[in-house]
Amino acid sequence: MKRTIFVVALSVAGFIAVWRFEPGPVHNTAVAAPPPSIAAPSTAPAPRASTAPSTTSTPDSANATVTTQGSAESSNYGTVQVEVTFTGSRMVAVTLLQAPHDGRALTALPRLQEEAMKAQSADIDTITGATETSESYKTSLRAAIDARGNR
Repeated sequence: MKRTIFVVALSVAGFIAVWRFEPGPVHNTAVAAPPPSIAAPSTAPAPRASTAPSTTSTPDSANATVTTQGSAESSNYGTVQVEVTFTGSRMVAVTLLQAPHDGRALTALPRLQEEAMKAQSADIDTITGATETSESYKTSLRAAIDARGNR
């Protein structure tokens, strides 16, 4: 009987420790393959909730490189804004311009970026435990992709 109580108490303590775990900072999580001319993510979140997307491009051709910025999307955990670089109609890079600097967003954002590159769209799954950050990321990504469609 004493052994059972001891095992149950240790199991509960272990469960609580895992449940309350917050991941630490992960370095170099924002970019898959950034062009050398793109700056690093901003260190201060913007106070605005959303901005209109902007675009830049090289001369017109079927394989032109076009870079578009998504809207800056705020949530309780910080602001997320992405910039997407296209070559022709293919996404070649998704760069974070603004991102939360702590919590589960640190592990979620690289996974979201990877999924966006695989899917070549904003139709990606939400990361469990980082739902608000995931939704902000997808909204900003969708705005950047839509801005490319308007060109």
